[in-house]
Amino acid sequence: MQPDTPAGAGDSDQRATSEVVASLIANLQALLKTQFELLKLEVTGIARDKGIAVGLFIGAGLFGFFVLAFVGVTGAHALALVLPLWAAWLIITGVYLLITIVLALVGVRLMKRPVKPERTQQELETLKTWAQEQVQR
Repeated sequence: MQPDTPAGAGDSDQRATSEVVASLIANLQALLKTQFELLKLEVTGIARDKGIAVGLFIGAGLFGFFVLAFVGVTGAHALALVLPLWAAWLIITGVYLLITIVLALVGVRLMKRPVKPERTQQELETLKTWAQEQVQR
């Protein structure tokens, strides 16, 4: 150790600046690739969940269609015992319309729910903070 150098200064990295920059770029590329993979995993999960939700909407709609058809016919025949036939069918049609509107509004609300890849955003914020600290050194 030289007498002019402070203790521990001889332990510093003696690599050339080009080596340090190349290493930094390689590490940054690896980090970005990892972040991209995380984003891809989260977006795949989100898309899968939305796809399942759409499939459930379709299944519920088809099944509900048949059930409501039978219930409607039964209800109209029951109402026809006390009302004219046209009035019974009109009431059942109104009930069907109300059910359709409620289901559509609930479905629209579920589809508009904001979805964010939260883990990726958190990791990117951590990376940003780390990079700012490294630049300030």
